Amino acid sequence: MKYFIANLAIHVLITLVLMVIVIVFSNRNRKRKTKYVVTYFVPTVMAVLTAVYMFNITGPRLLDLSDVATQNYYSYTGVIDSISVFNNWLEIDGELYYINPMRDLPREGAKVRIRYTRYCNYVISVESVEDLDVSGAIDEEMETAVEIPG
Repeated sequence: MKYFIANLAIHVLITLVLMVIVIVFSNRNRKRKTKYVVTYFVPTVMAVLTAVYMFNITGPRLLDLSDVATQNYYSYTGVIDSISVFNNWLEIDGELYYINPMRDLPREGAKVRIRYTRYCNYVISVESVEDLDVSGAIDEEMETAVEIPG
């Protein structure tokens, strides 16, 4: 939980820094203090970069803040396909989920149940799930079959 809040704070800070860069360079353009033609395009490029960053990274984390505060999570059971080198994301059945890199994770190929947030797929908990061997269980047809003497 602390990792999610710290991660959110860092991404909000990065977004604010990008917005300040856009404002500073826009003011320089407005006051006609830019010396090079290329620097006229810096505010436009940075504004697009800021919008993409906000839409893909900061926005989903802000939307998930209410789910984290109310502990409203989604659950999924699947097999781990791959884990990143830095242990900050894992791929389960083709979908990427982000996770605290300081957490102990099961190995690749393990079947796990995860609880995650809705928008940014941040994993709150990971539990290993073992398949049950039901080969020796009573067959339902045998259990319900009734022989009528006669």
